[in-house]
Amino acid sequence: MRLPFTCMKCTFGEGANSHPPYPKYVELRDDGRYEFTCEKGHTTVTVLQEQKFEVLFDLGAYAILDGYYREAVASFTSSLERFYEFFIKAALFQDGLEESAITESWKMVSSQSERQLGAFVFLYLKYFSESPPLLRQKQIKFRNEVVHKGKIPSREEAIGYGQEVLDTIRPILRRVKADLPTGIERTVLHHLMSSRKADESQPVGTMSIATIVSLNDGTGKEPNLEEALSEKQWRRDQW
Repeated sequence: MRLPFTCMKCTFGEGANSHPPYPKYVELRDDGRYEFTCEKGHTTVTVLQEQKFEVLFDLGAYAILDGYYREAVASFTSSLERFYEFFIKAALFQDGLEESAITESWKMVSSQSERQLGAFVFLYLKYFSESPPLLRQKQIKFRNEVVHKGKIPSREEAIGYGQEVLDTIRPILRRVKADLPTGIERTVLHHLMSSRKADESQPVGTMSIATIVSLNDGTGKEPNLEEALSEKQWRRDQW
């Protein structure tokens, strides 16, 4: 999975022509911050707006397209875990907690997925007065066999697991967008600011990409995983 970037100075700056430069494709970075220099020497710094859970789910989809089904299961699992983290932080920001307090407290559970799940369950209960939807035990067992016991899944198994992760995230995400707008705004802002260097001296742009699980998608369309895979394959064929 690579991201297309175009030099804004070449596209819109002085001397730009009617034929914009071809995009430069760069590899994904964990921090979401991308810096590259075009052929004319212009340096561009761009921060990807999408949250980690959005990007990880797409990584799982591309792994399926490439035939890496075990890697797809691992990426879908990481996407769900990072979605729990996103929900926790959005809920705490919604309550008015300070960024520094949230960051310091998160360090205490950052390496303990079971504690993160517990925090998610009870914050969801606090906001919505009911238990959250979680993966079925059958899929949890399948995930553990793949991740911890070396099981090599089939394409059908990987898609089935990814679909259940998708069906778990989407209804919660809809509720979060409707009921925790301030929390989402502050969580996204925290992500964008943390991706910048403290001594940044040049303008930093932002970029958004289309993802299967999306905070920014306002179309209301929710294709299933098979449909989303077909669309991504079509887009890949256009490159």
